[in-house]
Formats: sequence, C-alpha cells, structure tokens
Amino acid sequence: MNTLIRGSLQKTALTLISAVLFVGFFKFNDWIFHTLEHSKGVNWVFLPSGFRIILVLVLGLPGALGLMLGSWFIDWDVIDGSAPMLGFLNGVAGGLTPWLVMKYLHKQRWLSEQLQMLNPVQLLNLTLVSSAASAVAHQLVWLLMDQPNINVWVDVWPMFFGNVTGALLMLYSFKFALDRLRIKS
Repeated sequence: MNTLIRGSLQKTALTLISAVLFVGFFKFNDWIFHTLEHSKGVNWVFLPSGFRIILVLVLGLPGALGLMLGSWFIDWDVIDGSAPMLGFLNGVAGGLTPWLVMKYLHKQRWLSEQLQMLNPVQLLNLTLVSSAASAVAHQLVWLLMDQPNINVWVDVWPMFFGNVTGALLMLYSFKFALDRLRIKS
C-alpha cells in the first residue's frame, strides 16, 4: 500500500478514535459531575479539557480534528436545529483552540516539542493557557451567535475553573496510572 494512503488512513483512524474518546469522556463527565453544572455547557469540573490536552500533545492535528468532530457530534441537536453555525463554531473552538495554544507555546519555546522533555511547569502552563483560551473562545462564539442568557464576564470564570480542574484531574490520573505501569514493568 502506498505510504501516502497508509499515512492518510492512520491519521483518519486517529481522528475518529479521538472523536469517540472525547465524546465518551464528555458523557462520563456529565454522568459524574452533572450536579456541578454552572449553566448549560459550563461545568465546574470538566474532565474532557484534560483529554483535549492529552490528545493534542500526543496526536497533534489529528487529535484536534477528532476533538472538533466529537464536539460536532455532541452538539448535533444544535447543528441540525436552530443554530447550525453555533454548533459548527463551538466544535472549531473546542477542537482547534488547544492545538493552536500548543503550537503557539512551541513557537515561543515555552513548551518542549518532545513529550519526554515536558516538565511539570510546562504542562501546567499548557493547562492554564489552554483552559483560558478555550473558555474565552467558547464564550466569544456564544456571544457572537447571540445566545440567550450568556454573560461572558460571568460564565468565562466557571468555564476556566472547570477546564483547569478537569485537566489537572485527568493529567494527574494519567500520570498516576503511567507511574504504576512503570513500577510493574
């Protein structure tokens, strides 16, 4: 098989797997933390934000595209219904924002391009900047699409906090699991 076709198939598979995993984590988060919802789409603990960081760090653009596809699937009722542009832009914000943040941090040399070389400070910086950028991007999309009951100055903070707490819980859980696997090896 041609290497171009093989590479394209691999990237497509990684994108689709990322989408399915993101939707799964989104549903899991809703099941576990539904009582901590600040408002529709804004949760005080949002585990998928950590998964966003992991996917873009490990998979790059295919991970980001998977996040975007997963967001579109989650927002299908919005896309298919009264506000298709809202659903579309919400997916773009959710998928591409962490990837763009990662690229920016790489360009500024504030983040190592090698996963093995990431230190805790770089990971924390990526988490904080990505969480802030995602919260602002989503709030701007909702503001631009003139969604009712949106107060950007109020809703951005719970979304940021939820992104940070969710990301830190996910990242430290993965680190804990990886450390346990290394001990047994």
